[in-house]
Amino acid sequence: MPALETCYLGLKLKNPLIVGSSGLTKTVEGVRRCAAAGAGAVVLKSLFEEEIRLEYQSISEALGGYPHPEALDWLQTDLAAHYGADSYLKLIEESVASVSIPVIASLNCVTPETWVKYASRIEGAGAAAIELNVYRLPLDPAVPSEQIEQSYIETVKAVRAQVSIPVSLKMIPYLTNIPRFSVQAHEGGARGLVLFNRFFHPDLDIVGLEPRGGLLLSRPEEYRLPLRWIGILYGRTGCDLCASTGVHEPGSVIRLLLAGAKAVQVTSAIYLYKHEVLGKMLHGLEEWMDEHGFESIASFRGKVSRFHSGRPEMFERSQYIKAFVDAE
Repeated sequence: MPALETCYLGLKLKNPLIVGSSGLTKTVEGVRRCAAAGAGAVVLKSLFEEEIRLEYQSISEALGGYPHPEALDWLQTDLAAHYGADSYLKLIEESVASVSIPVIASLNCVTPETWVKYASRIEGAGAAAIELNVYRLPLDPAVPSEQIEQSYIETVKAVRAQVSIPVSLKMIPYLTNIPRFSVQAHEGGARGLVLFNRFFHPDLDIVGLEPRGGLLLSRPEEYRLPLRWIGILYGRTGCDLCASTGVHEPGSVIRLLLAGAKAVQVTSAIYLYKHEVLGKMLHGLEEWMDEHGFESIASFRGKVSRFHSGRPEMFERSQYIKAFVDAE
């Protein structure tokens, strides 16, 4: 039987399947279920800065009649920083104690100060690593793209300076130069890159004439976006590469590993096909490895990437041309 072990962020995983940050991992029971289904690791549901601020606001209002103004000021100073994080820290501690697989925390905050403050506490709670989920929407035409992208790097640096556990960055696909950014992220202290963050996109209600939205699950063909960029980045950045989005069946797992991924994150497929889909993916991966004579994932990772292409300079262009030639 082939070995499915992999090393991601310096963590030893029994297999490359990671359950991504979602409602599937928001409780200890959810984490246990993912581990029992065969996950190699889990990323806990993100801790959002907005959630923390809302909780703080409600408690602050409740303390409005506090008889000692100076004491109230002192309480409010720490309230925003600690109240919302307390339940998350408990989730980390209990999850780590309940499963034998790595538990990765996820931070989704806006201000660098918030990232740093929570990162050190999350490390203390026992998380094996931290996945930074940063998204700065470019709304001001006067702000250059390089300045926006640099803010991501500065966030990584700030967190990395406070913790000793590995830090990964969940990237957005809307960058001006992804290879350059990946190198800068590594130089800033990122141990890994997750490609890519899948964002909420609003819709419009043409009857009520107002915005509307909802979270859509990924489609199987969406694995091609991370596949393309992992294949390009493999061997060119010091970061471990992890694929996210569109991982629905064994074939997409195999393709992403061939492109150079050390791990893949699975979320939508579990919502659609239940936790049993993890076992089916692992079984399909084992069968394929047996058929091709691969004894370990390391023996074929990155085998079909730009780095190992006979003509690296043609890797992207040749695929583009082939797609149009085959369509005619």
